[in-house]
Amino acid sequence: MNILHSQHKHLLVANRVAFMVIGVLEAAWAPLVPYVKSAFAIDEGSLGLLMLCSGFGSICALPLSGFLVNRYGAKKVIYVSGLLMAFALLAISLLVNVWLTGVMLMIFGGCTITIDVAANVNGIAIERKTGRFFMSSFHGGYSLGTLIGAGTMSVLFTLGLIPKWAVIICMVVTIIALVLGCKDLLPKEELEPDTPVEKPRKGKLYIPPMVVVVGLLCLVMYASEGAVMGWSAIFVSQERGIEMSMAGFFYTAFAITMTIMRLCGDKMVDRLGQRIVVVGGALLIAIGFMTVVLVDSAIAAVVGFAMVGCGAANVVPQLVSFAAHIKGMAVHNIISFINAFGYSGILLGPVIIGFVGKQYGLNISFIGIAVFALIVAMVSFMILRAKHISQQMPAEPE
Repeated sequence: MNILHSQHKHLLVANRVAFMVIGVLEAAWAPLVPYVKSAFAIDEGSLGLLMLCSGFGSICALPLSGFLVNRYGAKKVIYVSGLLMAFALLAISLLVNVWLTGVMLMIFGGCTITIDVAANVNGIAIERKTGRFFMSSFHGGYSLGTLIGAGTMSVLFTLGLIPKWAVIICMVVTIIALVLGCKDLLPKEELEPDTPVEKPRKGKLYIPPMVVVVGLLCLVMYASEGAVMGWSAIFVSQERGIEMSMAGFFYTAFAITMTIMRLCGDKMVDRLGQRIVVVGGALLIAIGFMTVVLVDSAIAAVVGFAMVGCGAANVVPQLVSFAAHIKGMAVHNIISFINAFGYSGILLGPVIIGFVGKQYGLNISFIGIAVFALIVAMVSFMILRAKHISQQMPAEPE
């Protein structure tokens, strides 16, 4: 029986919009970077430190995000954090001074992770309510949002708008989408499972070992995404002789295929199961990076990065969906813990890749990522047992 009656569809739309808000606003920040660098006349090193403020804000917000969602519910958290994130971006676009920009980037990053945790917790509750897998398409909302945000800001800048007015237009549209699109997020009382989690050992902060395993797998996956985002253009420029003006299209191939595969991911999981989708995705990441490294061709590089996007699209969403049903820890704490690993991968991955690349070459860095992706595939094959997953997911409602 198909449970997607009209009363369920609005729940899916609301959660996708919540993820899309993060994507649009995060992508809207990227085109502002050159303006910030020019306005404050700072070098690349100072700019790098400034950009770390966003990551620092994310890490600081992680311990709070789960608590806030548990205390106030996903809807209130997403509304407040979305508005703060939008106004922080507006403050950045005013280009007042570098210190205010740093503070606003911390708020921006903190709100990003808070919305992410809230949207994931709400998404897990929807999966439990409907008895179906939807996490891939929820994360697809984020990927679609990044394409919309980056494209909109680029067009507005091409038309000659200054950063302030470009951000205002983007912000108004995003806030309208936030207010109208997220009104059907689940109420607070429906976010936690009906069956309470097992109480942790008295006097100890108990984290189930499986949660740590899934967190480490997500760290590797986020690091691989960060590798493409941060180093794909440099790799094709240095190793394949591509002009820097064209190098960005190689990341675009990754982003487009990831978005498409995430929007199709739920149907793939329904037909193939989580185990095949996750293991196959990790294997495709490894094959994609090896194609980029071993085949000395610009076309092969495009194909390879596109393969990485296809593979990476559904691994993290399905690992998050799986982890939320691990016993012994509250769902909001599981999501926060996994996000801590994931964002560590985003922050540290590109740095480690750069260090290894400086010593041994980016080819070795990419081969290393391929090896870790193979490890993710093997571990996922062991933990995502079909029998175990069928016990975790609720039966399809009548």
